[in-house]
Amino acid sequence: MTLFFACLNLLYVFFKIGLVGFGGGYAMLSMILVEGQALGVSAAQMADLNALDMVVPGPIALNAATYVGYLHAGFWGSLAATIGVSLPSLLIVTLILRFMAKYKENHILEACLSGIRPAAVGLIAAAAWTIASGILFNEGKSLLTLLSDPLGSISFLLGGIFLVTAVLNIRFKVNPILLTVVAGVIGAVFLR
Repeated sequence: MTLFFACLNLLYVFFKIGLVGFGGGYAMLSMILVEGQALGVSAAQMADLNALDMVVPGPIALNAATYVGYLHAGFWGSLAATIGVSLPSLLIVTLILRFMAKYKENHILEACLSGIRPAAVGLIAAAAWTIASGILFNEGKSLLTLLSDPLGSISFLLGGIFLVTAVLNIRFKVNPILLTVVAGVIGAVFLR
């Protein structure tokens, strides 16, 4: 596949994601994971994206599109994917602003949005599970091997970092940037 067609494909793929990606970047992440894998991006590379996204500024959907595009087709691929994921929002917001006053009290629109919200939460959960399973399990292990080999399936250090980070953030509201930096230092010291 030539660079031009690879970029055109990335533009199309990420335009689709941007068009139906209700619920923000984390809801879109599960779609990006599926499409990224179809483009040859591994689960480990997607996990790296999630780690980088905690320290790189910007919306996750844009960062993910840029990252996947770059891995698939270099600089031009990252540009095509970024434009693709951004363009639908630009067009939709422009249209919504134009007709907002007319459809402000539309019950059908309100009902559609009410139905989309739980789907967005489900997509966020699916993305979280996909990323977590790629990180927490030892290489070659999965949820299926957890039942037959519980001690050999999970990385206890990575699982511990996951649990402690989740508890510190959810229960004690510790700053996620601080947690990310500390986890990076622990990884640098113990996972060399």
